[in-house]
Amino acid sequence: MATIARQETYKDLDFSFKQNPNTNDVGIKKNNAAVIQSCLNILQTNHGERPFNYNFGANLRAYLFENMTNTTAANMATSVNVALANSEPRLQVLNTNIQAPRGSNEVIITVTGRVKSSNEIVDIATTIERLR
Repeated sequence: MATIARQETYKDLDFSFKQNPNTNDVGIKKNNAAVIQSCLNILQTNHGERPFNYNFGANLRAYLFENMTNTTAANMATSVNVALANSEPRLQVLNTNIQAPRGSNEVIITVTGRVKSSNEIVDIATTIERLR
């Protein structure tokens, strides 16, 4: 007799706090959407922003005023990989791409990873920018 493995379901609160029309409760994100939301939260958090957990987050804003060289991009990619490895066990990071278009004050970060429960590949993209 064959056994069927159950796929693990991930659930998180929806950070937009939109109301679920059926239950009148806060909406939830499930599976891949929950993992993507969690990763974006980690990438956009600086060290020291979480009480009692100083090292949480990727601390990417620390790189905004650096000259964007290959070394800086590699350091940013390392920060992203370490932060996701430490704080998001549901995702296996496959590739991290850092782009800084010339003449703009922004850095585009794209992370490609595999959600461990479903083995699906997801792309997570965010932009950080400095204000003038």
